[in-house]
Amino acid sequence: MMAVGALTGLVMGLWSFDGPVPVPGWLGDYGSTARRLVRLGHIACFGVGILNLLLAAEAERKAFLGSTSRWASQLMNLGNIGLPLGLFVAAVVPPAKYLLALPAMAVTISLLLVAGESFRSVAARRIP
Repeated sequence: MMAVGALTGLVMGLWSFDGPVPVPGWLGDYGSTARRLVRLGHIACFGVGILNLLLAAEAERKAFLGSTSRWASQLMNLGNIGLPLGLFVAAVVPPAKYLLALPAMAVTISLLLVAGESFRSVAARRIP
């Protein structure tokens, strides 16, 4: 997803800062909702991609096993693909913005699962 983020940044760079390509008409001006959603989708590729890598590293470091690790990983993957894609789709099809809560909740639940496992891991080491 980070490579997709870089690619979308390259495309957006074509019309940014008076670039060589005019801004596509459907995107509108700099402050339009569609353009803001595209920029947010570009950043979400990097942001959620980094969260996904951090989740994997934390799960490996804490040696999470079983269903919690699987659920956290699957939910994060869903959010990693669904959130940027949903933002790009919502820029073109505005009613799709109402579906953005689903991948956002997947990322949130994934992070909560990992945080819970981390706290349990620390608590288990403190109990003699």
